[in-house]
Amino acid sequence: MDSREWDERYASRELVWGAEPNRWLVREVEDLAPGRALDLAAGEGRNALWLADRGWRVTAVDFSRTALDRGRRLAAGLPAEA
Repeated sequence: MDSREWDERYASRELVWGAEPNRWLVREVEDLAPGRALDLAAGEGRNALWLADRGWRVTAVDFSRTALDRGRRLAAGLPAEA
């Protein structure tokens, strides 16, 4: 799929992947001290937002502008900078 198709997919639903972080990610990092993380193919940012809410400094990357814009709006609701 190209970025246009992903933009259409993200624009057509509330949250494509849901709001909960990936279970694998949670299991792998929950006992680690916060640090820096790079979230590739971040989509709407569910994993990046979860990490940021726990003190991680996260850079989220996706080629869907629609998904990244939605992630920015969701991040605005967090108490810390995300």
